[in-house]
Amino acid sequence: MNRTHRWKPDPYWLLLTALTFFALTPLLAPGYFYSAHDGRHSVFFVAMFDEAIRDGALWPIWAMHHNQGYGFPTFLLQAPLAFYVAQGFLFLGLGVTTAVKCAWAAAFLLSAWGMYGLVRRWVLTWPRQEASPLNTGEAARQASQAGFIAGLLYVFAPYHLLDIYVRAALAETMLIGWLPWVFWAFDRLIGEGLRPGWQTRLAVAALTYALLIFTHAFAIMAATPLLMAFILFRLWVQWRRDGALANRRWRTMAAQFIVTGAAGAAGLMAAAIYVLPLLIEGPLLSQEDWVSDTYVYSRHFVHWGQFFSPFWGYGYSDDPTGANDGMGFQLGVLLAILALAALYLLIARMGRTRSLPIFLLATTGVLLWMMTPGAAWVWQTLSFLEVLQFPWRLLTLVIFLLSALGGLTMWPLLGWSSSRQRNEVGVLVMAATIVFASAGYARPASLEPVEPWREDGRAVFQFERQHPDMLGYTNFVQERFTETPLTPQYADALAQGAAPFDPDRLERLGILSGEGAVTAVYSRGQRFGGEVAMQTPGVVQIRLFAFPGWQVRLDGQSVDYRVSPPHGVMEIDVPAGVHRIDVEMGQTPVRTAGAVVSGLTLVGLLGLIFIGRRTTS
Repeated sequence: MNRTHRWKPDPYWLLLTALTFFALTPLLAPGYFYSAHDGRHSVFFVAMFDEAIRDGALWPIWAMHHNQGYGFPTFLLQAPLAFYVAQGFLFLGLGVTTAVKCAWAAAFLLSAWGMYGLVRRWVLTWPRQEASPLNTGEAARQASQAGFIAGLLYVFAPYHLLDIYVRAALAETMLIGWLPWVFWAFDRLIGEGLRPGWQTRLAVAALTYALLIFTHAFAIMAATPLLMAFILFRLWVQWRRDGALANRRWRTMAAQFIVTGAAGAAGLMAAAIYVLPLLIEGPLLSQEDWVSDTYVYSRHFVHWGQFFSPFWGYGYSDDPTGANDGMGFQLGVLLAILALAALYLLIARMGRTRSLPIFLLATTGVLLWMMTPGAAWVWQTLSFLEVLQFPWRLLTLVIFLLSALGGLTMWPLLGWSSSRQRNEVGVLVMAATIVFASAGYARPASLEPVEPWREDGRAVFQFERQHPDMLGYTNFVQERFTETPLTPQYADALAQGAAPFDPDRLERLGILSGEGAVTAVYSRGQRFGGEVAMQTPGVVQIRLFAFPGWQVRLDGQSVDYRVSPPHGVMEIDVPAGVHRIDVEMGQTPVRTAGAVVSGLTLVGLLGLIFIGRRTTS
């Protein structure tokens, strides 16, 4: 007799999904929070990414409207995952701002589901390493409850809500959403060892790590060390569990160490398309723009009292000497209380397992200390940390650790009641408390109407006109500037308000010497050019920052360009006559190498998935 197995969703998973929408309600309202810190960036980054994609760039590098029209390799620095997620919604026909809001919603749901799955797995599998196994229906229900509470804590963590409604940091919010999935994949890889299907688990761990790198450059600098610490800790726990198999202990652990290391290395190789150009071509950009003035890390340390202060503001961390910043850095009262409860349970030895909460508490303490002035000497010693800019960014990792710890702490607390009904009532009361404790933070300072100019190059121009200190430069720039020959054209387009923006009107070609005129121009996401009529031989300036990858063609033939001083744009020699000039951002050896490494690694990982599935079928 054939039986049809239907997927029955866990009711706690369904409730978690439903309650997560309370954090997303401002995204359902008309308008957008452009006044948030990076509110405008998140929109016009996606707009320029879309322009490049539609211009044929599968992996965009150039953002055409930065620096008063000279452009900038923004997507060399900005990790692309959030932009690709938004791009998917754009392909469905949504507007740019709506696509950004949908990307935020997706990141929030990913965070809820990922944390739910991770903590549920920990509750079901971790005791098998240190105590009696839990494999009954009751254990599954308790695991779902713990994952449910952890997911809610993660979604409604004050810094998580701050990241979207105060900071509007799209990429960082995507990192928060993806982080639990990486830990889940590596925990599964180590916990299930070399049982059949290990090839699939290795590939999944590698792919989740590659996607983590694609969320934010911060993932390389900060999330990766935390993941490495967890992997080493997890391998140690596994080593203890396998202690009874003394004669095979070292051989088994060596194999697991190799497999786990291979997953990490494969993940890094899969991300080579982003990492290699970032490391090799990134230094061609002026670094002082990102580590000076308001970006100096020493101006953004957090004082211990701020972690527990209920203050909530929409300003900036603009108090370099004290604790009177314009934004809050609170952990959240429930996360703090549950962390104290976890510490009590450890001391009282009431938990089924002690090593995991100890790890979560210890790493949380280290990360909190790293954000305070007391850790200044570490930041000074490890100078590469300055690119993190804001020490308080480590709160992304802290809320992940504390939310997971909160779910694990609720597990033994809920288990104290022998009544299933009381247990479920306690879960629902806790859930309501979590939502109401932070629901007031799920709101932006203001919502403004979505106007056409906010979703194209005019938004970039207006932002840079208001904040000229935010322009970015390359190492080819000899003299910094706040205006370019393209500035008046952007200003005229902005003055037209609701009229469509036509980038083909941007005059990206100019006659530097000789007699002649520009007779036609065009401007796309990754391609620019036009036509010039020269009465005499001369020099034509291409009003784009010089940078590796530009391919310049004169009448269809490749020509070399020179860096045109003092602004670091390009120029070429042009003979007399009518000539067509085309400029396109193409590949470089390092970008090609990164793409090849990523492509080959991806093929290899897909092969491992196929092999792993065959061994378990």
